[in-house]
Amino acid sequence: MVNNRIYYRKSISLLAMTLVILLNQQVILGQTSEKQPVEDVFRVMALVTENNDSSLWPGFKVAEIPVMVFDSINTWLFHSETAPDGFTEVKEHPGVYKFNGQYPIVWGNSVARLGDKWIATSVFSSYARRTGEKYTARDLAGIIIHEQFHIFQRVNHPRWQQNDGLLLLYPAETVEALFLRRVEKEAFKRAVLSGNTGETSGWVKEALSYRDQRLHMINTVFWQYEKELQRTEGLSDYIEKVARGLDPLNASEITNGIAPAGVRDLGYVEGRWIAMILDKINPGWKVALEENDTLYLEDILEKSANYLPGSTTRFSSDEIEIIRADAESDFLIWQEKKKQETEQFNDLPGYRVEINASANPLVIRIFEPLEIEILDDRSVYHRLIFSAGNEAGTLRIMNQPCISWFDNSLRIEKLVITGLKESPGIIENEKKLVIKSNNISIDLKYSDLNITGSSYSLEL
Repeated sequence: MVNNRIYYRKSISLLAMTLVILLNQQVILGQTSEKQPVEDVFRVMALVTENNDSSLWPGFKVAEIPVMVFDSINTWLFHSETAPDGFTEVKEHPGVYKFNGQYPIVWGNSVARLGDKWIATSVFSSYARRTGEKYTARDLAGIIIHEQFHIFQRVNHPRWQQNDGLLLLYPAETVEALFLRRVEKEAFKRAVLSGNTGETSGWVKEALSYRDQRLHMINTVFWQYEKELQRTEGLSDYIEKVARGLDPLNASEITNGIAPAGVRDLGYVEGRWIAMILDKINPGWKVALEENDTLYLEDILEKSANYLPGSTTRFSSDEIEIIRADAESDFLIWQEKKKQETEQFNDLPGYRVEINASANPLVIRIFEPLEIEILDDRSVYHRLIFSAGNEAGTLRIMNQPCISWFDNSLRIEKLVITGLKESPGIIENEKKLVIKSNNISIDLKYSDLNITGSSYSLEL
């Protein structure tokens, strides 16, 4: 590093010499100042294709499912006969295509449509945002396989779909529901960790007993959603964890279990655990599910456990008291945190925008199920991401809190955003409100607009 205080006292000739040295160092070090990809995409995809023998699931061949990967510098397309405009074939790797930069449809680990086909998408990261665990190349391969399995599900089992929008209307959390959810999860945890068949069967029966008690407290549409969640996200999570060679307990405590985020998280974890338990007690369960895809995981599990020896294993009264006390305490802590969070939201300095859409409701496009809270008036607090739109325009909010209100058809009737650093743009002759920043994009036509100080209220 050049010391500025010394450097400015030197002659022009010394400056020239220094530049030569620095340039030589750059060549010697292989231009280390250039940004490097998170991981070698070809190494990762080689690990993906190791699982092309249907060993993870009957008929699931990863090499037959297109994948688009952003490695932090460029986007790569694999297992596709054609490529969209902007991609060029890689000479050293026939059949692989490259796009300079991040291709628009690759915004995360998900699935997307490419023409008339489904495609798995992945954005490489060196670590897990929620757990902080560092990712290896095998981990990144497992994440891609997770998304590929979602496509396998869509193509081969189109009935396997859950409506995550129901989380926005999920019944209000109670201490009893939280307690039952936690004791159910603990029983499944003991079942998946047990090496004794009789003990496994006993804990399965205990888990299903508490689960049945909990699900009877909610409307049919919600317990149906939970079963669907196990079969879609739970199975994909299972496929991923097996491909990565991870312990059953990996990333099994990323929420506090409180609804609705805790319900979403539970579907992943319990779906994964049920699949792992079935691997131990009923090795033919995957074929059975392929032959009759109307079955749910817990139904196969219950039937399988009933054929095994061993009576129901029960928690001790002391264990139950501890789980219940923790649920009561955590419920109160959560209530206080939620109150503080909403107060902070309302007190954020800056501009406030209130969108009233009851006359022309907005349609949800994206929200993060693990980063929402249902408030006392049934509105929904979004911490991370929210996107919606209709013929009046669109809005996309990232890393900026907002609160939304929904009708029974999951259409947005009202939305409030606070803490905006700059005033919204108003195009009066088009009756349009526009906000463009790094984390917010809003372009909406309005029928009426009122501005009071730093508050903007518009009717769609």
